[in-house]
Amino acid sequence: MMLSHALASIALLLAAALPAQKPTGFLDRTVKSGALTLKYQVYVPPTYDGHASLPVILFMHGSGERGSDGLKQTQVGMPSQIRWHRGWFDAIVVMPQCPDDSVFRGVVADATYAALEKSVKEFHGDRERIYVTGLSMGGYGTWQEIVDHPGVFAAAVAVSAGLTPSADMDNLFVSVKGDDPYAYVARQTKGMPVWIFHGEKDDVVPTIQAQKLVKAMRDAGTDVKYTEYPDMGHGAWEPAYADPELWKWLFAQRLVKPSR
Repeated sequence: MMLSHALASIALLLAAALPAQKPTGFLDRTVKSGALTLKYQVYVPPTYDGHASLPVILFMHGSGERGSDGLKQTQVGMPSQIRWHRGWFDAIVVMPQCPDDSVFRGVVADATYAALEKSVKEFHGDRERIYVTGLSMGGYGTWQEIVDHPGVFAAAVAVSAGLTPSADMDNLFVSVKGDDPYAYVARQTKGMPVWIFHGEKDDVVPTIQAQKLVKAMRDAGTDVKYTEYPDMGHGAWEPAYADPELWKWLFAQRLVKPSR
C-alpha cells in the first residue's frame, strides 16, 4: 500500500511538471456580440503548439446549415474536406453558425467577425494570413465581411455566391453603399487575391451574378481567378473545396500593407 501510494504521488508530480496538452481538433465556442450569442466551431490542427502563428480561415456555410446546434455548419463544404484531408489545413479555421431565418449581414456579420477576432487572439493567428471563404449564403457573407472590414483579409474565396437576392431568398444580398453593388465590391477588393467558383447551370444564384462580379473586379484591377464548372448546378462547393490547388494557392497569399 505504501509503495502504491508513493508511485501515485510520483506520477502526479511528473504530470504536473509536463506542459499542458494544447487542445486540437474541432472545438466548441460561443461569442456574444450585442444581444446575439453566436455558436461557432474552431478547428485547431494537430501541429498547433501555442507558439507559432498559423494562418486563420473564416468559413461561412450555406442556408441549409443555419440553426443553433453549433454543429451543422461543420458538415458541408470546407469543414468536410478538413476531415478527409487534415494534412491540407495547417491553419486555424473559424466556423460560425448563422441562426435560423438570418443571413450573414448586420448583427450576424458583426458576431461572425467577433468570433474571428476572438479566435485570432485565442490561438495567436497570423494577421498577415487571415482568409475568408463561404458557399452560397456564406459566399454572400464573404463579400459582406470584406466590405465591412477592409484591410483585414489577405485573400477571399466565394463559391456559388452573388451580391443581389437569390432565386429562393429575397433577404439574401450584400449591403453596400451606392446603387451598383458589383462596382462597390470590386473597389473594396482591389489588390486582393480572389478566387470565385460557380456552376454554369446554377439556377439558385444565377451564374450571371458571378460573371458580372468577375468583370467588375477585373475592370477595377482586382487579382481575380474564376472557375466555372460546365453542367454543374448550385453545388459547386463540392469540387471547389476538394481541389488541393485551391488550398496551395490560398496559403501562398499574404496581406499586402498599402504603401504610405
